[in-house]
Amino acid sequence: MDSGKFTFAPLTQAQAAEVLSWRYAPPLDFYNPPPAVPGMVENLIDPQWQFHGVVYGARLVGYASFGADGQLPGGDYSAPALDIGLGLHPDLVGQGYGGAFIEAILAFATQTFTPEALRLTVAAFNHRARQLYEDLEFERTARFYHNQTEYLVLVKPVTTRQGH
Repeated sequence: MDSGKFTFAPLTQAQAAEVLSWRYAPPLDFYNPPPAVPGMVENLIDPQWQFHGVVYGARLVGYASFGADGQLPGGDYSAPALDIGLGLHPDLVGQGYGGAFIEAILAFATQTFTPEALRLTVAAFNHRARQLYEDLEFERTARFYHNQTEYLVLVKPVTTRQGH
């Protein structure tokens, strides 16, 4: 996948329903959405959460959220940064697409929101994601527990802003 060929748009109702049906294999089943709950689709398309569908070609390959949805209780989010939540389609996990997917999200976030820094929160056991984020020059700024799971907060300063 070429990171320049992804498109982003606010998540549609159909895309939100699709995302909620995704099921990951263990140990990533930790990220499975909860069973269908009334109002869940509406929550994902609520503009305050800034959920965007990530499309490659004509296929929904993932999603990204920009803002408070990327935070978890217990984390230190006091420094100014744009929080990013994301999910790659379960069929694409482990296939070598993560780097291009994340790079596209970071480029979109930087161009769209012009933040001082980008911030990700990741479960400590998710070694592949952690390694990818570290390869992309994110640095660990905090460690905390939420619901008996250890999380890491990773930050990357934005050094250049296109058009600014």
